[in-house]
Amino acid sequence: MKTNAGNVIADELVIRAAQPEEAEQLRQFAREHFIATYAAQNTPENLAIYLEQAFGPQNFQKEFDHPESIFYLVLQNEKIIGYYKTNTGTAQTESDQPNSLEIERIYVTGTLKGRGIGRQMINHAITICRQQHLRYIWLGVWEHNPKAIAFYEKLGFERIGFHDFQLGDEVQRDYIYRLRV
Repeated sequence: MKTNAGNVIADELVIRAAQPEEAEQLRQFAREHFIATYAAQNTPENLAIYLEQAFGPQNFQKEFDHPESIFYLVLQNEKIIGYYKTNTGTAQTESDQPNSLEIERIYVTGTLKGRGIGRQMINHAITICRQQHLRYIWLGVWEHNPKAIAFYEKLGFERIGFHDFQLGDEVQRDYIYRLRV
């Protein structure tokens, strides 16, 4: 179910749902920021496989068009500086999270990390969750990403388990964190 949570404007930032004509620009941004975040910790071969699976043009468009997934852009002066993707219902990557909204991906341009943009994105997701009368937000975070783990714990997320994350031929562990809204 798609929803219009409204635009959030703070410190010249706008957070809003991506439009179909923005899908390609978002795909490029998402791909570049995944590489910037994870290239140093993964083999080029595994990274290439995952990039095609997640950010290849056809696969990305399929995700973008899913009726229970929404990509939200974070814009500053009309330029994408971050994004996050939500899943509800059957779009969720874990079927045992009923009455929940999943944040499958959340990224901010590296030079802007630590400036409260991630917190604004989570607050935006909380608003969406409440509008849809959902009880939880959940997400997976790589066990080897201590900064992200600390960020989510600071916001009140609690670790409730883990799941496997396939990156190329490597199976990685993501901790599952959940926030009651």
